[in-house]
Amino acid sequence: MKPMLCFDIDGTLRDNVHHEVCPSTLKALHMLKQAGYQMVISSGRGVDSLTKTGLMELIDWDGFVCNNGQIILDKNKKELFYAKMKESAVLETLKIAKELNFAVVLKSTTRVISKEPDEYVLESQRFFNNVIPPVGKYTGQSVDAMIVYGPKDYDYAPFLDIDGVNVLPGESTYADLTVAGFSKATGIHRLMEIYGNQEYIAFGDSMNDYEMFLHASLSVAMGQGNPRLKAIASYVTAPIDEDGIYKACLHLGLISESCG
Repeated sequence: MKPMLCFDIDGTLRDNVHHEVCPSTLKALHMLKQAGYQMVISSGRGVDSLTKTGLMELIDWDGFVCNNGQIILDKNKKELFYAKMKESAVLETLKIAKELNFAVVLKSTTRVISKEPDEYVLESQRFFNNVIPPVGKYTGQSVDAMIVYGPKDYDYAPFLDIDGVNVLPGESTYADLTVAGFSKATGIHRLMEIYGNQEYIAFGDSMNDYEMFLHASLSVAMGQGNPRLKAIASYVTAPIDEDGIYKACLHLGLISESCG
């Protein structure tokens, strides 16, 4: 059986400047699908955020791993698995963030941000082209995950000891806070069990792809990606805006020019 192909979104499938999928990437995706590969989006984005990108309709995907493994959807977008944050973790995160004057987005049915957007929120918004939610309060609502906004390259050390929370600093001015014990890798393995697959190839660019890379049979890091991720990758391809996905698929023999 061919390996499952798992793609991060931001900085991998689409760039962080124009927020578009380049023509060569789209060509590669269609060629891979025609070649019979199972193909999955594996993202830190929640389902609502992923839906707004329009990428769920880009090709006939075989599944979706969202919130870094906390939510899994099948090819029909039916929810297969869902893990939510503990109330104590949400409260502790908000307490620490308030002391640091950091904004927090609560990923929920209706997203809210804990305070008016500051420079860190705005820079991250430009990076992802996301809509900033309205200011609101935590009143005990179900929370899928959180985003904390701090300085570029900040280590988010004050949040590391919160029970039940995994901290994933991003490539911009933010960190994803997810439920401990789950990752893109755990989500992918759940989908592989469903589809009877034994291995996967991962494509990514940032440190929230680290666990996904560790458990992949092959891993492809984008040329503009995080140096620490590139250090563990099986192959480092060209940057996203230099046809990185297409060139990687050719290099690995997943597609060929003759099939284009």
